[in-house]
Amino acid sequence: MTRAVRGGRGARGGRTGWSVRAGWSLRGERGLPRPGAASARWTTDRRWGHDLGTALLCAALLFVLALLIDGVRGSLDAARAALWLGLAALLHAALHPVRTGARPGELRTWGLLRRHTVRTDRLVSLTETGGLVPRLLLRDASGHRLSCETAVLTANPLLWHRLDTDLRTSHRLGLLRTGAEVLRELEERVDKEVLGEGFGDA
Repeated sequence: MTRAVRGGRGARGGRTGWSVRAGWSLRGERGLPRPGAASARWTTDRRWGHDLGTALLCAALLFVLALLIDGVRGSLDAARAALWLGLAALLHAALHPVRTGARPGELRTWGLLRRHTVRTDRLVSLTETGGLVPRLLLRDASGHRLSCETAVLTANPLLWHRLDTDLRTSHRLGLLRTGAEVLRELEERVDKEVLGEGFGDA
């Protein structure tokens, strides 16, 4: 499935469609972005809006439930309402989902307070951590680092294909020396996710 998508999108340039899609020149300028690449639109996590809504709902339910309990007990006042509002805000901050987006040459994550960006066409390291929530760790040639949940990429084929394009650019340029096995495993997982969605829709 992944290879079929690649072939379709890169039909104009044959096997070199990787560079054309990623926004990079094919005439000896692999490291230079084509005009307009910097202003390309972001491809973002399609589940982020749902996750944000869930976080807001949980915080709102906590606040309302606390107010109801205090109201029934007759202990509700301005100070306690402010306390419950603060606790609800803390809960939302803990549950607020990090947004992940990619465009030619860049992968970025947005949190409540910070954002991280790496040049995906200049990656030197790609590793995956284990644990309950597997994460992908990326580092570019400038030393910038980024961490994102692996599940975000496997659940968003369009986001993955955009990142995959630049990963292969980094590998072709000889920059990405670790992570080939991780790349293959992720590709297989994305293929399974796409096939699973296809059978589900059928």
